[in-house]
Amino acid sequence: MRRGGKLVAGALMCLGLSGCALLGAGAGKAPATFDLVAPERVPRAARSDWQIVVAEPGAVRALAGDRILVRPAPAEIAYYGKAVWADRLPRLLQARLVETLQRSGRFRAVSDGSDRTEADLQLSTTINAFHIEVSGKRATANIALSLKVIEESGGRLIASRGFATRVGAAGRGVGAAVEALNAALREILPRIARWAARIPYVRVRRDASADDLGETPGPAAERRAPAALPQLSRAG
Repeated sequence: MRRGGKLVAGALMCLGLSGCALLGAGAGKAPATFDLVAPERVPRAARSDWQIVVAEPGAVRALAGDRILVRPAPAEIAYYGKAVWADRLPRLLQARLVETLQRSGRFRAVSDGSDRTEADLQLSTTINAFHIEVSGKRATANIALSLKVIEESGGRLIASRGFATRVGAAGRGVGAAVEALNAALREILPRIARWAARIPYVRVRRDASADDLGETPGPAAERRAPAALPQLSRAG
C-alpha cells in the first residue's frame, strides 16, 4: 500500500475507535491524561541487605513517548487521540517498578538512580509490548517485558526473565483501554516482585589473609559477587 493509502487506512481505523483521532486533530483542547497504577498488595519477602537501582526501561520509539498505542493489526500502529500518559511510558513504568519493589520489603533500598544511591544490583527492563490490540469489536491489553538483574560493580548478569500478560478490555474507548492496561500491569508487577525476591545473590567477604598480613581494609574490603546463575529465562 502506498503512503497515501496508509494514511486513509489509519484515518478509517481511528474513526472506528472511540476517543481515537489523527495526530494534530482537535488542536487547542487539552488531552485527557492517564496514569499507571502499581498494585496495593505485593507479596512480602524476607528482608535482605541489598540495594537495587531500577534503570529507566528501554523501548522502541513507538513506545518511548507519552501516547497510548493501539494496534489494529500486527504491523499497524496508531494512537488514541486527545489522550496521553502522565509521563513518557518508560519513565512511568520505572516509577511503578520502584514502588512495587519497595512494597515487597525485599531490598534495603530501592532507587531510580536519581539520588545516586550506591547499589548492589541493577534492574534493567525492555518494553517489548505495551498496547491495545483491536480485532473487530474486541480490544485486548497486551504487556510484555524482558528483565535483567545485573551486578552493579562488575556488570555481571545475575538473572533474566520475560513476563507477559493479556487482559480483555470492556470496550474500545480510551478509558476502557487504560483500565485494561492497568489491570494487566497489576497482574504482572507482583510476579516481577516474587521473581526478584527469589534471585540468589550473596556477599563474598574479602580473604581473611589481609587481616593476617596487617593490611588496612580499603573501600573494596567487602566484595560482592553473585551466586551461580539461576535458570530463570522462561517467559512468565
